[in-house]
Amino acid sequence: MERAAGAVRAGPRRRGRSPTAERLGRRRNAIALAEPQRPTWLGDQLAAVATRVHAEYGVDLGAAWPRLWLLLAADARHEVRTARAELDSSAVLAGWGLLYLALGILWWPAALAGIVALLVAWAGARRTAARLAELVESTVDLHLADLARALGEATDRAVTPETGRRITARLRKGA
Repeated sequence: MERAAGAVRAGPRRRGRSPTAERLGRRRNAIALAEPQRPTWLGDQLAAVATRVHAEYGVDLGAAWPRLWLLLAADARHEVRTARAELDSSAVLAGWGLLYLALGILWWPAALAGIVALLVAWAGARRTAARLAELVESTVDLHLADLARALGEATDRAVTPETGRRITARLRKGA
């Protein structure tokens, strides 16, 4: 079972949690870091970031992301762009796999190539979606306070949900 981005790592037991609860928590995190809301695992991986960011900081990721992007250093942007490009490449490979499967109706070796392409695309997309989700969430964790300061909404402390709600209201401009 592969581990999801940001999953709880084995280590010192949390106060008051039994070993069974720890094990079940790790199993749950391997499936989804937030309650599943999309029809696919990939969609849930990416949607979980917005859910977790809103729960932790009170910020709408869709409204905040373009502004966070402008504050990022070139290295951080490169990492996110690379992960997104890899996810796009997996989608393109899946498309080719489907085309080869269709060609397989006329020529059976093409169906084999299509199946292989789809399997490789699926594995790559799962790995890359988890990485992209972790990078986006990490970007928020590391740079949301910078955005809050740039908007004049925060002190030197961590961003609280109250501050996050003010940031969201300001970025949505009343919408």
